[in-house]
Amino acid sequence: MPLSVPDILGLPDLPTSKRGIQKWLKGHDVPLTVDGQRFTFALSDLPPEVQRAYLERDIAASGLPVGTYDDAAHAGMMDATPAMRATAEAKAAIARDFLAIGSRMTWGEKLAFIRRQHGKDGTSEKSLARILRAVKGVDPINFAPALLSDHSRLGRPATEISEAAWSCFMTSIRDAGPDFPLISAWRDVRDVAPAFGWQWPVYRTVLRRWNALTPTQQHHARFGHEATVKALALPALRDKTTIKPLEWVSLDGRTKDFWAHVGDGKARRYTFLALVDCASSYVLSWTLAQSENARATLGLLKETCAHYGIFDRLYPDNGRAFVAHLVAGGAENRFRNPGTALDGVKPLGICHHLGIKLHFALPGNGQAKTAERTFATLSRVIDDRPEFKGAHAGHKPGAAPDSAVVPIHIDEARAIIAREVARHNAEPGRRGQGMNGRSYQQVFEDGFASRIKRTASQRQLYLAGLIYTPVSVDRWGRVTVDNHTYGGPETQDALLPYHKRDKILLGRDPDNLAAPALAWNADNELICEGIEAIQRRGYGSVDGIRDAARNRSAARKASRRAAELNDYASDEELRAALAAIPTPDGPKLPTDAVVAGHFGGTLKPQMAQGKPSSGPALTNADFEAIDRNLGINWSRQSGTKAARQV
Repeated sequence: MPLSVPDILGLPDLPTSKRGIQKWLKGHDVPLTVDGQRFTFALSDLPPEVQRAYLERDIAASGLPVGTYDDAAHAGMMDATPAMRATAEAKAAIARDFLAIGSRMTWGEKLAFIRRQHGKDGTSEKSLARILRAVKGVDPINFAPALLSDHSRLGRPATEISEAAWSCFMTSIRDAGPDFPLISAWRDVRDVAPAFGWQWPVYRTVLRRWNALTPTQQHHARFGHEATVKALALPALRDKTTIKPLEWVSLDGRTKDFWAHVGDGKARRYTFLALVDCASSYVLSWTLAQSENARATLGLLKETCAHYGIFDRLYPDNGRAFVAHLVAGGAENRFRNPGTALDGVKPLGICHHLGIKLHFALPGNGQAKTAERTFATLSRVIDDRPEFKGAHAGHKPGAAPDSAVVPIHIDEARAIIAREVARHNAEPGRRGQGMNGRSYQQVFEDGFASRIKRTASQRQLYLAGLIYTPVSVDRWGRVTVDNHTYGGPETQDALLPYHKRDKILLGRDPDNLAAPALAWNADNELICEGIEAIQRRGYGSVDGIRDAARNRSAARKASRRAAELNDYASDEELRAALAAIPTPDGPKLPTDAVVAGHFGGTLKPQMAQGKPSSGPALTNADFEAIDRNLGINWSRQSGTKAARQV
């Protein structure tokens, strides 16, 4: 029951006038409520000493004994919320008034009196009985702390719960599925509690303790650590007004919920790929593809750059199609296979050729992209339109059509999407950051007017549209990929230096594999262009014979051209040059010394040629004496002693 200014008039240490008490209340920041012509306030909002003085005076006036003031109980009450304190004070007033009546009235008369004084809320027979049980044996001055709610509305102390039982309950919730019923976990603990001697109360009490947990605790028990971090991580705030159109472009894809066909009646679920300008949220361009693939992404990027000019930065997630070589080839950092090289070469993508910088969204943080938020808006606007009635098979990615699904024609689907995207861009009254009531299209056009357009040249678009494959050069200066061979006499000299060396990048037109190709080396240097595609001929084919003759003729011409470039000398000029090679003088030897050269083999005994010996000849006895001194036994060696005879 709220109090007014006259209720506390006359208390010690308070002003003695109504106006003075009003100023005192405002000076002590007591919340005031205007009730007609008077100010009302709650007893629990007054300072503790004023509350005590008011209660002692009120209890004494009712004829009840005041009792001993419990400082600890009232101090603990101050830790409760204002609403809980006010509820406890209201119940205490009911208990004091009821007990002050004594035996002067019957139970029914007492109940009617209490309802007239305090209203019908909280004054039923059962409520009154619970209040009286809670204050039994408590001094009237301490009724409010005794009636303060904890986990129980009755004001009793919280029911005892064994911590081991509570841990088992929480662990069951953690290890079960996210939708596991709490009552099932409670039943599990209830059935095992007697075996362990646990105290486990009724489900309503356990549910109140569960509801008292913080949202972080509940989320962690239900979904685990990673999901809790993802759900509770505060997103970074970005100032979109600091960027201009086409400085940052977001790329994303999402599978549509409807089914379409191309005229053959076969139902297909297409993927919606879109490029969204981050500065204005304007959808630059989009396409419907059979899947989120690199070829469709490449075409979308080429179309956008051809229409609006080359933008500065592309902001995709790390999906397989967006980190493919056709799109991100040559980028320094990628989340899939970062920094990997294929035998020294890296296939180049459209962003490399057009000079677009790539900034991939962090894994698991794709919702940070502008395109992701745009898709969240467009998905329900487009997918659930009445034009697609009957073409749905559910929102789940793996949903399959049944006999009730009637696919829509792809041309009709494209027309509907084109109309809805245009309406999305032109819708006025946008209230996003920097919009100021303008449409996405108007914001984009206002910023685009001051941008210098970076026009993509035909050469850039041609290079960006090629598919690049690492290949090896064979000994004839040709390369083979996917059963297609490229290389002719005109490019043989440029490619042959890479035979048995690092692989090269062969760029081919994916729409016409018979068109000439070009090649790059590992240093991103252009080797040559116009590498012709070789057509395989059948056995005995006249065209094959002609190709072989043409190749031989080209080889002869190349050989003759090489001979001319080498600028050989004539035979006479070469002989004259060789004859002019000087012979260096040998070393000067003493005139009385003669040195004879011996070439190959063991020295043989000198044969008599009619010339006298220069000294006495050694006899066989001399040789045998030498052998004995040297320890040689010729009878154990190969051959005979005759081999030592002269």
